[in-house]
Amino acid sequence: MDSADHRWQLTEKLVLVADDQRVNRHMLSLMLEQLDISTVTAADGVEAIEMFEQHKPELVLMDINMPRMDGFEATRQIKRRSGDLFVPIVFITGEDDEQKICQGITEGGDDFLKRPFSFDNLKAKITAMRRIRNLNQKLLEVQNVRKREEEIAVALFDGAVESGNVALDQIRIYKRPAEAFSGDVQLTAYRPDGGVNILLGDFTGHGLTATIGALPMSETFRAMTQKGYGGQEVLGQINRKLNQLLPTGMFLAMAMVSMSADGGHVQIWNGGLPDVMIVDGFSGEIQHRIVSAHPPLGIISTMMDSHFQSFQLKPSDRILMLSDGVIEASNAKGELFGEERLIEAIRMGARRSQITEQIIASVGGFMLGTSQDDDISLIEIPGVLQAREEEWNQRSSDLALAADVADDRWEWSMELNGGALRRLNPVAMALSRLQECEGDGEHWHSVFTILTELYVNALDHGVLELNSALKSSPEGFAEYFQQREIRLDELVEGSVGIEMQVSRLEGGGMLRFSIKDSGAGFDYNGWLEKIRQGTLAEGLSGRGIKLVDELCESLEYSENGTRVEVIYLYQQG
Repeated sequence: MDSADHRWQLTEKLVLVADDQRVNRHMLSLMLEQLDISTVTAADGVEAIEMFEQHKPELVLMDINMPRMDGFEATRQIKRRSGDLFVPIVFITGEDDEQKICQGITEGGDDFLKRPFSFDNLKAKITAMRRIRNLNQKLLEVQNVRKREEEIAVALFDGAVESGNVALDQIRIYKRPAEAFSGDVQLTAYRPDGGVNILLGDFTGHGLTATIGALPMSETFRAMTQKGYGGQEVLGQINRKLNQLLPTGMFLAMAMVSMSADGGHVQIWNGGLPDVMIVDGFSGEIQHRIVSAHPPLGIISTMMDSHFQSFQLKPSDRILMLSDGVIEASNAKGELFGEERLIEAIRMGARRSQITEQIIASVGGFMLGTSQDDDISLIEIPGVLQAREEEWNQRSSDLALAADVADDRWEWSMELNGGALRRLNPVAMALSRLQECEGDGEHWHSVFTILTELYVNALDHGVLELNSALKSSPEGFAEYFQQREIRLDELVEGSVGIEMQVSRLEGGGMLRFSIKDSGAGFDYNGWLEKIRQGTLAEGLSGRGIKLVDELCESLEYSENGTRVEVIYLYQQG
């Protein structure tokens, strides 16, 4: 009988009596008949196993000393064949040897009777064993129901939380839960400009209770990412939701990576997870560590600091995000896997271009023979993500001609002053309004790119007076963003205004954007000429406006370069 097959049932009011003495078997059978219980008998351990498999009795009365196979070995085999079903086994012995009695319980016996015993003693023992068996059966039924419910819940949970992940052909995600439910959450989502946000979260504990906040967190992450909100705003909203939802003592340790669409630009935030590492994909040497410089989410209602660190990466670089279940995995000696072994696994894996696989193998080998105490998660991200393939809407001259006579139009505008420039994201607000009024569409990816480039230029170069020449090198790129954060924190004056006009046309529409900043302006004529003639110096600066110029029907600066206006045409469907 397969111990994993639990479809069979025990036979009620049937007891197996195993004893090598005929008279003992006969006496026990007579006593059981008075309790309205039938019996099957066996003269040794081998017969006892055969009778058990053939008749499946509800209880076994087992002698210890028998020929061919003693009661201890027969008990072990019957228990193994019973699987999860509880079959009470009571040892019957005439010995006073406490060591043998204890051994019988250790080998799987559930109780014992010492000869001579009375009829009432036997009756009480059987009643007690039946009560225990019934309780065990109810527990098994509850466990089976819970297991089925967990399987359904896991499938629904994975479908709701992680099925929407993107770029999985490039981003390597590994997870191994300690229980059916994992308290670790791995999420990826495209931003409207084609960039990707990647999140790794580790809720307090593991199992079902650790997933309380996973669903609202994933919904917030995806919705805000897809609408174009920045990383700081995404983090702030997730933190507010978790602070309201999670019970005291629960929180989310989390790291987030935001990668650009055109490759190599990355911003990273870490709040409570092990160091996020940027490693050389060839040697495995660590280039940068992004340590946890922020508290986990959900502890306090308002985040004090959510600034991201910025880096410029090579295609061969790799970003590694991991939960503490990797570092804190333990072996049979109680030793932790630790960072030293992790770094060695990274180096070994890099030499074979299999960093994730090597870490998984190293942790698994280290834990061999021990149970897993915590969820294990790992995300490996290439230094440059390939742009997702999609068909961008082509502009149409017919739409351009119809734009001037459109009679279905609306306008939206806002102006941000001083501290509002630090707190609010008008690009996401504008895009959200467009989607609410005009529906979804792939063309909004281009619109997001256009608005982002124009607004960032107005804020960075107009209001904050940052020099774009800094972005001509990877080192300068990082310095640029450091200065940007400092100047934003100190900002008390300055303004940026956005005006948006939307005209609905047959087959599409026309968007007219105007952005005005309070800066000193710049020599835009010479700069635009270089962009359009293709003579702009190569580097990390200037590429955004070049892309805007290519996407739009027109791009015009005025008022000494402090105002820019663009027209963008799109086709619907």
